[in-house]
Amino acid sequence: MRTRCQHPSENWLCLSCKVVLCSRFVNKHMLEHYQQTTHSIALSFSDLSVWCFACDSYLDAQLIQQLRPFHETAYILKFGQAPPFRSVESSRVEDKPAMDVPSSS
Repeated sequence: MRTRCQHPSENWLCLSCKVVLCSRFVNKHMLEHYQQTTHSIALSFSDLSVWCFACDSYLDAQLIQQLRPFHETAYILKFGQAPPFRSVESSRVEDKPAMDVPSSS
């Protein structure tokens, strides 16, 4: 397994073991890491998004309490200041557009 990815962009930090590897859209090293280790959560250095490989989805690092310290630290290192915080009210599920979900009938 690689300990460091040599690709200059699209790097992700594994939030389990802190290894830095490239994205699934470059050389797929972080995806391979997940498949070998089941470390499922990674933070993107480019846009500070958090991806869950197990659920195949982005996670909201400002709303998920366990992810907030990782996001805050990365934001401060990247921008030199604390991130602006959204209120819980502005992120409520009811306010988001509905997704098409197949009915069970």
